[in-house]
Amino acid sequence: MYTIIYFSPTGNVLHLARKLADGLKSPKEDILPLEFTDPKQLKRNKHLVLLYPVHGFNAPRTVKRFVKSLPPGLFEAVSLLAVGFAGNWLNGAVSSDLRNSLRKKAYPIVVDEDLAMPLTFIMNFPDDLNLKLIAESEKKIADFCTQILDAETSEKKVLFKSKLVNFIGKVETPAARLFGLELHASNDCTSCDTCWTNCPQHNIKQKNNGKPSFGFNCIMCMRCIYQCPEQAISPRMSKFIPIKGGYTLSKYIK
Repeated sequence: MYTIIYFSPTGNVLHLARKLADGLKSPKEDILPLEFTDPKQLKRNKHLVLLYPVHGFNAPRTVKRFVKSLPPGLFEAVSLLAVGFAGNWLNGAVSSDLRNSLRKKAYPIVVDEDLAMPLTFIMNFPDDLNLKLIAESEKKIADFCTQILDAETSEKKVLFKSKLVNFIGKVETPAARLFGLELHASNDCTSCDTCWTNCPQHNIKQKNNGKPSFGFNCIMCMRCIYQCPEQAISPRMSKFIPIKGGYTLSKYIK
C-alpha cells in the first residue's frame, strides 16, 4: 500500500524512514533509497511517502530531480517529510519546489511536514539536545503515520518569511558545487571505491592513480566525507564545514 522513498546522506533520514515503515507496517522491499531508484520503474501503489534532508532551507537537487521525473498517476497520494535541524518556520517553505512539481502531475499531498534531527555540518549539538531531537522526531513520525493512514489531505499555509528564507537559501546550490571542487583525498586513501560508488550525484570519479576526483556537481551532502573508512576526504579551504571526527547517528541510536 505504501512506497517509502528516502534520501539519507548521513543516516538521519533513513532512521526516520524505518520508524515510519514500522508504523505503517510496510515491508522492507517497499523502502527504497532515492538515489538508487529509477522513478520510471516504480510500481503503482496507494501512497508515496518521500523523506529527504533539508539543504539550505530547500530540498536537495537530487530530490527535486527525482520528483520532476516521477510519472503521473502512479500513486493516489503523496506525503513529504523534510528532515533538518530546526522544526519551525525556518523550514516552512522547504517543500515548495517539490509541491509545484507534484501539483503539475495532479498528485494530492496528504502530509507535508518537517522534523528536527542532529546537525550534520559545522558543529555538533550537545548529546542531550541530540537525544531530545531524535525522541521528538520519532514521536512525530508516529503521529504522521496516523495522518497518512487516514489519508486526509490538508492545505499547508506557508509564511512569507519562510518563503523568503527558502529563496535566499537557494544560493547554497552554487556554493555546494564550489565545495565539491575543493574536496580532495589525502595519502590515507586506499582507493576502496566507497565514495564514488555511493555519491548520490555521481560527482566522484576514479582517477588513473586510483584516487577519487571530485567534480562540479556536488550538493554538499557530506556522505563521501563521513563514510570514508580512512577519513581521508576533506575540503582544502572550508575545513570548518565537516564536523571534526565525523558524524554518525549510531552514537545516539542503540
